[in-house]
Amino acid sequence: MTNIYFPYYKFFKDPLLIKAEIIYALQESRDRCLHHSTKFLSELLITLKNIPPYFEFENENNEFIRFELEPAFTNLEDYLLYFKARAYFDLEDYPSCAHIAKHTNNSKSMFLHYMARYLSMHNECIYERTNLFDSFKPINMRAYMELLDELLILNVYGNEDDSDEESEEDSQAQETSDIDTVNQKHSMLQQEDDSTPKGRRCSRRPRNLRIEKASTTILGKKNKITKRNNTTKKVKVTALAAQSDNNMSAGDHKESRIKREDPYLLWLTAVMLKRIDRCDEAIDILVRAIQIQPCYWGAWIELATLVKDLHMLDALNLRLNESKEYHWMHLLFIAHMYIEFQITDRAISIYDDILKQGNSVFQNWPYLQAQFAIAHHNKREISHAIVAFKTVMEMDPFRIDNLDLLSNLMYVCTSPDELVVLSKYVASIDRYRQETLCVLGNMYSLKCDHVKSVLYFKKAVRINPFNVTAWTLLGHEYIEMKNSYAAIISYRQALKINIRDYRAWYGLGQIYELVKLPNYALFYFTHARDLRPRDYRMLVSLGEMFERSDRIFESMACFYKSLFYDTDGTIMLKLAKFYDRYGDCGNELTRENFNVMNRRALKIGIKNRTTTELNLILSKIYLYLGHYYMDLHYYERAISFAERCRDLWKDTEINTGQSSIYNEVLEHVNALLAEIEIRGGSDSSLASTPGAIKARRFLFGL
Repeated sequence: MTNIYFPYYKFFKDPLLIKAEIIYALQESRDRCLHHSTKFLSELLITLKNIPPYFEFENENNEFIRFELEPAFTNLEDYLLYFKARAYFDLEDYPSCAHIAKHTNNSKSMFLHYMARYLSMHNECIYERTNLFDSFKPINMRAYMELLDELLILNVYGNEDDSDEESEEDSQAQETSDIDTVNQKHSMLQQEDDSTPKGRRCSRRPRNLRIEKASTTILGKKNKITKRNNTTKKVKVTALAAQSDNNMSAGDHKESRIKREDPYLLWLTAVMLKRIDRCDEAIDILVRAIQIQPCYWGAWIELATLVKDLHMLDALNLRLNESKEYHWMHLLFIAHMYIEFQITDRAISIYDDILKQGNSVFQNWPYLQAQFAIAHHNKREISHAIVAFKTVMEMDPFRIDNLDLLSNLMYVCTSPDELVVLSKYVASIDRYRQETLCVLGNMYSLKCDHVKSVLYFKKAVRINPFNVTAWTLLGHEYIEMKNSYAAIISYRQALKINIRDYRAWYGLGQIYELVKLPNYALFYFTHARDLRPRDYRMLVSLGEMFERSDRIFESMACFYKSLFYDTDGTIMLKLAKFYDRYGDCGNELTRENFNVMNRRALKIGIKNRTTTELNLILSKIYLYLGHYYMDLHYYERAISFAERCRDLWKDTEINTGQSSIYNEVLEHVNALLAEIEIRGGSDSSLASTPGAIKARRFLFGL
């Protein structure tokens, strides 16, 4: 892992270049009112405050570097119009901002113009929604598509339009010269022969020239009409994005192309394309934006929402590394995607390497600690996650990002006091943030006040319709209220936003399990298992659905996979039912088939295990069944399982290092038989002997 990402770590070891890039990108994001990106970059810049060089505008000593940005305004009028438009933008008066910045050629003013028009439609869509579960599509689709076409023409088709206009001008000039030549020739013919009757006056141009002129005119109109159809657009976007900068024929053309394209307008174009499900074009445009300005974190996050699987991520990484630059922001994107795909060990490894191989200042970066907390949350390492979240809160007491995940952990741990303290804390900072509303919803849910909990989750969804966590928690509450229809819609809304959310898949499986549709539940539990292959809850639920569908082999394989997470004997009890139903069946053929199937399921469920390890697991199952039937006073059946456990090791070659395992199993078998003899002789349910208690501890030490 370290060898793969080694080229990235050199930037974190000496973060001088990181600081220089951040200062430039920070001012670009701030001037365009991109608040989330500004927040991310400024947080990192404060972390690097003690890293030289120190950028100042007046001090010219050797310890400082004079840092001046390229002037963005060519005249005073553009400067004043920009600040007036920005004032209206900050006041959220988007129509006025778009009108003021309409006729400016400055890149910042142009971005404010198009961004204001987009946000005006976005707010209209939010405020005009009467039903919370309606599809989140633009209300005025015609105006939306007009704005999108303007952005596509400006960012994607600009070079082609110029070439088309030049070719049209050349063709018109050529036609004009041809017509002048023909007219001169016919005027000479008219002077020589003026004998044509006036009633039969014909064209002065030859027939072949007239046909050629007519055909070129028709073709020109046809090309002009069909140039902007949707199919051509998709082909053009894909073809332009596929061209790497290394394949450019001339360096001057490359420089002019990069200067012309605005990465922030490209990002806005991709956001709008994503809203109408043109995801492939959005990915291509986002890659172009990142290649121009790799420090814009908003483009990386938007790209992360479009990656569907690991194969797509690998292909995307190859495209981003075509220039072999290995930008440091790309490594943060890779780690972020690993967390999204629940590959938390790789993400934690990357963040650990940044802290170990990078500069020590990154220890104080709140974003990095928050990512550690999210990774431990995904691994269900509750204690580590809570400690990491508290570390972030100590670094920045007013940073409430991702604290809704901390409330989820407190809800799982059933810690009402801590959850109440957290809810009061976040409500004192900002009561109307979406994270605060989710924390309050979890608090009321833990108090079993599901009506208030639903109210707060609905508020969070209205503030941000793309909040996957709020939609999922809303679905959980509807399950508690026995409202299956609303829960299904909530989970499906979450999957529309993020198809990788395993909680939504698992919730849908639970709903269909409640309404007794096991085949539907099996479909959703399978998707949840694919997203979380190491989560025993998914395996147990999937095994139960296989059992209801009479697919015994798949069910046992799932139970064996989850056997290592069995802390209270629940999974062993499920396996006991199979042994009771088929292993002790009177039909000899059924018993043989079950034994063969049991061995296969055990090898599939527990891969890369030796024969001794498999026998050890089977021994624990037999011992558990022996204790189970002994407690039910089925002493003969308990004795049969104890003898089966002893016979299991007769045909196994025991090495010197494995003799201790065999002796321990034999000791527990003898203790079980002794316990059965004591209980059978007394005819009463006596308390467990010390040997039996020791055997139970041995059972769950998988």
